[in-house]
Amino acid sequence: MCKLTEHILHSTINFCKSLGLDTVGWCEWNNQTVLSIAFPYYDFKNNHNGFSIYAQRSDYHKVVHNYLNQIRYYLEIDGECYVDNNNLPERYIATIAGIGFIGKNNMLITEKYGSFVFLGEIIFNKSLINLDQQDKLLENKCNSCTICVDRCPTNALGQKNINICLSHLSQQKVLTPHEETLLKQYKNIFGCDICQLCCPYNKNVLPSPLKEFETINMDKNPLIFANMTNKYFKDNIKHTSAGWRGKNVIKRNALFSC
Repeated sequence: MCKLTEHILHSTINFCKSLGLDTVGWCEWNNQTVLSIAFPYYDFKNNHNGFSIYAQRSDYHKVVHNYLNQIRYYLEIDGECYVDNNNLPERYIATIAGIGFIGKNNMLITEKYGSFVFLGEIIFNKSLINLDQQDKLLENKCNSCTICVDRCPTNALGQKNINICLSHLSQQKVLTPHEETLLKQYKNIFGCDICQLCCPYNKNVLPSPLKEFETINMDKNPLIFANMTNKYFKDNIKHTSAGWRGKNVIKRNALFSC
């Protein structure tokens, strides 16, 4: 397998831009070459129904994979596509690829889209490029800001207890009585956006140009989700980014919100 030329590196980035993906970077990781891509998803619409903003749109696993496959075919080089289905340190890889930095809310923050992005990678099993990673590594730019840490309702941030993050709890099949109390108190049906919506880096972000991530109109009454049938779940939830968790967890959380 030959080394990638500068022309191929730049032409690939230009191809990504033609798809609406303008936050892209190459890096070396574990003696492999990685193309790291941020997929913006926020279109400034929100159903305000207990579902996180990212969960109110088409399943990002499928959408991102479709884009990654297009890019891989364009490259005509064997590589594996990944999106949140592995043990890769995706956010760290994105930082050494120059895409953004990891904030105090533990999310990857990009210049144009803030933290409202999904991450995807194409990994090639050999070192194909020579890059000086130190020139690209982006340091944390939060500085003394602690807004997200202070606003987190369960004090999950700031090296406290990430396991009580409301987003994390809302996706668990089994909860302790204390965890149930937290979900009942804050009425999160799936996910949480508090640490994103209060972040200064998310105040003037650009909307996503990707039509696949347009907000899906969803019901706002938690009773509808608490009483949903298999058919309702299949027709209205399964195809979203919350669908992978299944009907029962979402019904339980919706009951907590009633």
